Amino acid sequence: MNQDNKHNEILYELFGALCNETITPEQHQQLEEILAADVDARQKYFNYLDLHLNLERMHDEQPVSDYELLIQAPLVSSAHTPVPPGSAVKTASALWLLVSAACLVLVAGFLVFYQKSPVTPQISQEAPQPQSEATSIASVTQTAAVRFAEGSPFLKVGSPIMNRQEYAISAGQLQLIFANGAEVILTGPAVFESQGPDHLAVRYGACSVYAPDGAEGFTVETPLSNVVDYGTRFSVNVSEAGNTDVQVIEGETDVRPVKLNSENDVKSQRLTRGMAQRLTTNNGVVVDDIPFDQMSYVSQLPDRVVSYTTTVGPENRAEDLKCVTVQRGGKSYQYEVENLIGIELTHYKGKSFLTRNDGIDPGNDGNPKTLRRHLLDDDRCLLTGVVNPGGSSSPLTSAPVMNEEEDPAHPNTPGMAIRFREPVVNDVGPDIILFDLQVIVHSTTGDAFYVTPLPFTKTSKTHLIQKFDIDLASPEAKPLEKFWLHIFNQKSGIRSRSELETAKGNGGNWHVVGAKALATGIDLSDLGFAEGETVEGLFIQDVQDDNDVIDPVFIGGLPPLKHTRK
Repeated sequence: MNQDNKHNEILYELFGALCNETITPEQHQQLEEILAADVDARQKYFNYLDLHLNLERMHDEQPVSDYELLIQAPLVSSAHTPVPPGSAVKTASALWLLVSAACLVLVAGFLVFYQKSPVTPQISQEAPQPQSEATSIASVTQTAAVRFAEGSPFLKVGSPIMNRQEYAISAGQLQLIFANGAEVILTGPAVFESQGPDHLAVRYGACSVYAPDGAEGFTVETPLSNVVDYGTRFSVNVSEAGNTDVQVIEGETDVRPVKLNSENDVKSQRLTRGMAQRLTTNNGVVVDDIPFDQMSYVSQLPDRVVSYTTTVGPENRAEDLKCVTVQRGGKSYQYEVENLIGIELTHYKGKSFLTRNDGIDPGNDGNPKTLRRHLLDDDRCLLTGVVNPGGSSSPLTSAPVMNEEEDPAHPNTPGMAIRFREPVVNDVGPDIILFDLQVIVHSTTGDAFYVTPLPFTKTSKTHLIQKFDIDLASPEAKPLEKFWLHIFNQKSGIRSRSELETAKGNGGNWHVVGAKALATGIDLSDLGFAEGETVEGLFIQDVQDDNDVIDPVFIGGLPPLKHTRK
């Protein structure tokens, strides 16, 4: 086998593992590195996506929603977890049998067989293929708080951008990578359409472009211009009227005004670093120089929880957390759940807890070693937790009262407290992750809550979190398996951690309405910590701004990054 064939074999094995949900973190890192460095490999990837997508559409026995649950893994910067034995694997196997058969029938001319030893056929990339209207020429690499406009196709990490398909986002950010390596960040509201492997039409909104070596000539089309790259970073902002601002951050671009009528013929202009122009209409295109604005360029999406992977249950929905991807300091890091810093529930004054769909209450299962608090601090399940903690309409101003048994003369503070099994270091970006179970008919952004560092000191700073990095509308939020809600009989809930283990509940009820797992990062800098300082625990309170209360189902600390501090 020659080196090219060996490289192709490795490449297509990685593609298959990615789409079949069997890719390991090591394989994913290998694929990311190949795609970042190899233009030909990127083109093979996009062609493979086209084939896989079209074949799945032919497979009318599998609903689209089920397919989307199977293929939840992003192209870059996120780990992928093998689907456990069960119906999901059987479905995926059946799909891949269809893929294999259809490949032989539909794309026989694209398949090549190695001559020296029989191996899996590969798709030939030697002959260029005509670009069809349905061809994907870019892929979504990241999203952040994105909202899609009514009628727009829904995109998530790994989704292909189809040629000549209009997309619209009403809020948030979307990062794309094109086959030639050009990277684009669109900020909503924005309307855009790809018109080829090196051509993006922006009808409305802001975009920032990075065109590395090999992506020269990448063009952003607006209603009034074509902005052509010559190895650069630039931003384009288009108003609803079509007026266009162009800002060159690095390198050079050509700004080529469109010709609106025969009498209007504005010449192209070469812009270099630090130059900016505005194109407007007044009986033709008018070009004016404007002040340079470095801040117009978005170099990266904000630090946040990017995505997560889970095991799946009998309904092919999420159950146990496997891996979480977090952007810290502009770089994505993958954390297997066993590598996160665990917690211990040290205080609880609230109203209910959650169990799996079997409804088993650890307080009544006859096993003294199983405790209700372990539903939060000793498992990885996103269906279980000690939830609905008490709260306050204002942040803490003094140390919370957290007696193991409540003293009526000094009532415990409503809320919950955790202690990390080892101190969490304040590093760049998020330092702690929190997952919340959110019923699909509740607030899209998640339930607001206060978080205060423990132990409480005079310099302690309470931080208000009002929205989640991955919320109900996020493409990365996973639907959860069914669960049981157990409510304590006392109208006021329970008053202490000891009472959590002994209080009688309603026996639990199967929760009919579906839910998703939301996730957010907590940056210790927002709690007043300097870089390198550590926190031992947290106190969490619902904001009490509505009838819905936060439902924490997993909390973990992130290991410190391995870098040298000056």
